[in-house]
Amino acid sequence: MYLRAGMPALAVLAAISLAAPALSQTSTAIPAKAYGPVWTGFYVGAAFGGGALVNKMNTSAGGASLGLDGLGSSGVLGSIYGGVDYQVLPKAIIGALAEATLSGFQSSATAQVPGAGATATTTAGLGWSVLGRAGFLANPSTLLYLVGGYTGQNISTSGTAVAGGAVASFSRNDTVHGWTVGPGFETMLTGGWSAKLEYRYSQFGTTTPSGTAINITPSTQAIRAGLSYKFGGLAAPSYDEQATAYRPEKTNWTGVYGGVAGGGGVAVNNVSTAFGGASTSITGAGQGLLGSVFAGADYQFAPQALVGVMGDFTWAGLQSTASLTAGGGNATIAAQANRAWSVMARLGYLPTPSTLLYAAGGYAGQNITSTATAFAGGASAFASQDNTFHGWTVGPGVETVVTGGWTTRLEYRYSQFQQQQILSGVGIQPETHTVRAGLAYKFGIGAPSPSIASE
Repeated sequence: MYLRAGMPALAVLAAISLAAPALSQTSTAIPAKAYGPVWTGFYVGAAFGGGALVNKMNTSAGGASLGLDGLGSSGVLGSIYGGVDYQVLPKAIIGALAEATLSGFQSSATAQVPGAGATATTTAGLGWSVLGRAGFLANPSTLLYLVGGYTGQNISTSGTAVAGGAVASFSRNDTVHGWTVGPGFETMLTGGWSAKLEYRYSQFGTTTPSGTAINITPSTQAIRAGLSYKFGGLAAPSYDEQATAYRPEKTNWTGVYGGVAGGGGVAVNNVSTAFGGASTSITGAGQGLLGSVFAGADYQFAPQALVGVMGDFTWAGLQSTASLTAGGGNATIAAQANRAWSVMARLGYLPTPSTLLYAAGGYAGQNITSTATAFAGGASAFASQDNTFHGWTVGPGVETVVTGGWTTRLEYRYSQFQQQQILSGVGIQPETHTVRAGLAYKFGIGAPSPSIASE
């Protein structure tokens, strides 16, 4: 289980780009009216991705209260969307879009004792959003943007309990409303086609299922990789008409680099216990912020392709808590994923000389600190334990040149770790969904690489 923290502060991405001078990749000054590919017009698209749902829950009855921060689930999603953009300046656009999403975020909790048992399942299904976005063109073909607005989500909950031969079950659907916000990268490919990578944090309002004293506050964090087609319109020149005016110079991506990143994410734990004839399993989750340092090296072996290696060290605040107060006493259990590290390979494709689409994957390690406190009858107790988990990590990213050797990137990671017994009868298998916005400096970027120079 992990603690919910604030929304990842990723808007630094746009600030970095706005502060940077014009890209050195343009060979000559281009009039504002013909600044590379046109972004004005209507578009449609589809996206695929993944993420996690976190439910913050609390309830009270009599003199007892229980708080869980939180219960969660992870899974994949698919979206369709349509919108319109208007290029208000040579390097700025504004727009609006609508989106429908079908997600498969599902969590479950079970408990078994001799002669009795119970199971509960929560699933996030159909979601929808109406959004605005504003963006800055890091170069004529690559847009860095922020998106935000209204979002809604359908959540289904069902459960079954068996005891002494009797069976009871329930099923319900709830619609929650809230807001969503996040950063994204979009880059033109060819014709009217573009690819994007977008992260979203969504916060929904608190609901109280009828007939219960349980308050549930859900939130989601998700990443989407999308493919769009822009039709133009709004009296904009055609894509080909503007594209002919933009001739970027060759860019060398070969070299060693280092950088820093900030972001956030969700940690999801599958926890199981077994004592005698009793057993339980539950999916716990929490949210938090993170910061990391990274370094790597790339080799551009073809005009539009590169390979590389990279490693990072991350400090995280992905923590969750469970607290119980009853009869004048209280107890709290907390788990925090506080340090992580990885060594990965990456493979990239350059749709334009200054923008890289890549996939990365490799080894990941994670340290989790678990603490427990209790107070009753004037006595108190405290326990703490550190455990290190090993596993793998994989995810997509987008990186673009800002100026000279400076680049900025947006990267998503899914990490899966080993199952481990942390106490006698208590097992845990963690996984994390994280997103990070980074700023790097590459030593060697600028001149054509040998493979490009030979063209």
